[in-house]
Formats: sequence, structure tokens, C-alpha cells
Amino acid sequence: MTGDSENAARYLALVAQPLRGGDPAGFRREVEEICRRWARASSFREFSLAQLILNSVAQGVRFRMYFPVELVLMVKALVTFEGVGQMLKPGFDVAAVSQRHVNQIFLEQFSPLRIAKEGLRGAPELVDALTKAPMLLSEGLRWIEATTRRPQENPLAGLHGAIFAGACLIAGAILAAFKAAWYLWAPLFALGALLALRRR
Repeated sequence: MTGDSENAARYLALVAQPLRGGDPAGFRREVEEICRRWARASSFREFSLAQLILNSVAQGVRFRMYFPVELVLMVKALVTFEGVGQMLKPGFDVAAVSQRHVNQIFLEQFSPLRIAKEGLRGAPELVDALTKAPMLLSEGLRWIEATTRRPQENPLAGLHGAIFAGACLIAGAILAAFKAAWYLWAPLFALGALLALRRR
């Protein structure tokens, strides 16, 4: 409505979800060009507002951009709105009618009074967060201090016992495989099993 094709393309790209291999930058450039063409010939017979949005959304397929269902339904409603408007009043200018509503919405949403009211509505939560901030900071600092002072555990602690137990079991298995005397491999098995059970 305002003729800002660059921001219109940017907002439409933000609504879409790029798929794998999508090209949001290319999509924005294409939508900007469509918006400029519409601004030059914005009459219902040549290039309607519904056509503008429909053509812009249709570019999503080309650039692999996925739009939510709500936007597609909005385009469908706009096409119906324009068609019925032209039937009831030939030469009906949707852009001119919409401009008044867009201006009113901007004034309502960005008026200083409304912003002040929204700020006052969130004031209790802000005050609560500010009063709790010192306590949260001190608790956080205390936790960091306790974490840094705690001695670091050695990740390899106890590993030598497991290696020794494994070595005893392997050595015993090799001796048993070569049919060595039982009094050579049996103690190795017993020692390996004892070390393994002790670790548990």
C-alpha cells in the first residue's frame, strides 16, 4: 500500500520458510520487481492487488519457499473480495480503500498512548524481574565460584586398574590356549576377575 517494494518483499520472505536449496535473496528480488510493476499499473483491469500477492506467493515454488496455509487462504479471500467488489461497483479500487484502513491500523498500533499502555501492562513483571535480579546474580556468581573451586575429576582415574584386569584375562586366555599348566593361567583369570568385580 505504501509503495515500499523492498520492505514488502522482505516481510513476505520472513513469512515464508525456505526449503533445502531455497533462495530467499532471489525470491526477495523477484517480489520487489513484481511490486514495482504493480505500482506502475495498479488498476484492477491491468494488475490487481490480488494478482500482486498471488504472483508474489507463486514465486515461492520457483525459489523453494514454503508459505503457511493461512497466507494462501488470505490470498484466496482477497481474490474473492476484489471480484465481488468489481461486480458490485465497476472500477472498485481495492488499494485506495485498503490505504485508509492500513493508515488507521498503523496509527492504532504505533500510537504513543497505546505503546505507553502496553508498557504499563508489563510494568509489574519488569519490577519483579528488577527486584529479583541482584539475588539471581549473587546466586549465579556463587554457583560459578563453587564450580571453579571444585577439584576436577581425572577422566582417566581408575583406567589403569581396568587395563591391568584386561591384560590378566588376555594373558590367562593365551596360556590356556597353548595348553600351559593350570597353575600358570588360573591365577591370572582369578586376578583379572577380582579386579573387574572390584571396579563395579
